[in-house]
Amino acid sequence: MVNLNTSKSGINVITGIANPERESFVARTLFESGKNIISRAISGEELMAALKNRVLDGARWIVIFAKDLPGINAIELGKWNDSETSIIELGVGGVPLDLNSLNELIARSLRNPLLHSNSAAPFNTSPRYRSLVGVIGSAGAPGRTSIAMNLAAESSQKHETAIVDADNVAPAMALLLGQSDEKLRNEFKVSAKLSLYTDLSATNEKFQALIDLNSKIYVDLGVMPKISDAIIDRRKLAQEFAHWFEKLSAIIYVANSEEYSIRALERFIDNRADLPKNIKDFYILNKSGTSRRHKAIERRFFDLVPLDLGMVIPYDYSSFDRAQTNCSPIHGVAPRSAIRKSFVELLARIENLEA
Repeated sequence: MVNLNTSKSGINVITGIANPERESFVARTLFESGKNIISRAISGEELMAALKNRVLDGARWIVIFAKDLPGINAIELGKWNDSETSIIELGVGGVPLDLNSLNELIARSLRNPLLHSNSAAPFNTSPRYRSLVGVIGSAGAPGRTSIAMNLAAESSQKHETAIVDADNVAPAMALLLGQSDEKLRNEFKVSAKLSLYTDLSATNEKFQALIDLNSKIYVDLGVMPKISDAIIDRRKLAQEFAHWFEKLSAIIYVANSEEYSIRALERFIDNRADLPKNIKDFYILNKSGTSRRHKAIERRFFDLVPLDLGMVIPYDYSSFDRAQTNCSPIHGVAPRSAIRKSFVELLARIENLEA
């Protein structure tokens, strides 16, 4: 029996490469990036034995093989490609093997839980909650927190609603709603049907209790990180972000009417395949004005986003100033304003998206 001593904290690798120069290059690259080569198979039979005898127990595995390995055609590796084990075949599509291409192959393989909808990965098999919506966006204060707060406030007019401040970089929801006492910030009632939580994760019992009560839940997740990095990052904050993405039914991406924010939106859309395929998405161009520059950005926005999945929200300085002064959502200070009507429309479109 092959004895595989694993590392829970790192990436464990099994190789199956006959060409000694190629095998040596792969081994050196893996060593330099801190990955552990647990077994070097010299045949398809030995490779399969290593796979069968590997110890999971929370460890992450990669199998790197080439078609020159004796006996490789007699075994079926595809069925082992799941959330714990990623399979990489070298030389597919004529891609030359260099340092950058090998590291990219490894990085892509570690995104298996998101990229393969038929895998056993938790991102695709864990239950998604119909009324759980995440709000993310570019850096530079595009208005994520304001969108999340006002969307939840409109929802609370009819439903029990919770808003979660899960922005680990710059949490501001409690302050916007007038709660400056740090001892009371973790959980407090904003109104009869709206509660704010600032210390709630997607894995604790209180979250499950909200789900059991059929509450509508809106989560301010802050700046959208590179999702492929968040998945393999074992630090606590990255893992909390990933746990939310296991359960969200929809995400709202917020950009504002600035060039840098539109470029960030372009990058997000280009990398949309990295997200779970069963999460629905919606896009907002926030703080849009009437200048030529803002109108040009609106046109660019809708070049990127389908009309039925995007919405422009104008910036109403007067209403937002009153809302911030009174620590209130828009409906509390400007119930008949155009900006309030925008949030009512947004809620209807999000609810329709989830239906």
